[in-house]
Amino acid sequence: MTKLQKVVYEILQSSSVAMQRKELFAAVKATAPELCDDTIIACRYCKQKHPLWQHQTAWALQHLKNKQLAHATKRGFWEATPPVKEPPPVPPPEREESVHKSLKMKIGQIGEILGRWAKEEYHAPPYVYDVVWKEVEGLPRPSHVFEVQDKGNVDMALSKLQHARDNWNPRLCLVITGEKDRKKVDFLLKPFLEGTFHRIGKETTVLTTEEIEEIHKALTTYRDAIRQFLEV
Repeated sequence: MTKLQKVVYEILQSSSVAMQRKELFAAVKATAPELCDDTIIACRYCKQKHPLWQHQTAWALQHLKNKQLAHATKRGFWEATPPVKEPPPVPPPEREESVHKSLKMKIGQIGEILGRWAKEEYHAPPYVYDVVWKEVEGLPRPSHVFEVQDKGNVDMALSKLQHARDNWNPRLCLVITGEKDRKKVDFLLKPFLEGTFHRIGKETTVLTTEEIEEIHKALTTYRDAIRQFLEV
């Protein structure tokens, strides 16, 4: 936007009523006299004699109109176009907690209520296990190892559990979130050498999201009573 266009726009913005061109010319002259050379010339555009800056002011109006910053209310009267109010920004939705993360948290809380030391994202190269429980923190071997299968690789989850069984011989638990995974898990854990992971078939407890939710709800409801029983 040129300096003259900016002056014209600011004059229109400050006026409470639409302005005729002659009123606008007078306001431009008073506001920015350095832009207004009153030398009369024969205008090659309109074939009339007037200062060039007046024609430039008329061009400025057209520029503002094209930019939707000004408009003519009727012939010869101009006013600034109110800026379009941008709708207030919509705050981004709170990130929905993933099913995987929620289940890991609840499994950890279940273990703590039952008097176990629970740890999410337990690093034991070459794997990182979703959740492990130990009788006490300092023990080298987990008593329980959990993998949560949510839109991931069932074979990998079972491989991690099998590796945990070979190293620590803990209780194994696989939590699945979909019926499709349930069918595949049942096939992979088939006994009698049929399933790829038949060696851990009998030792792996398979639970659904709903079962973890129900166990967590029941235990948290009676948390204090359970802790009293465990302290006896």
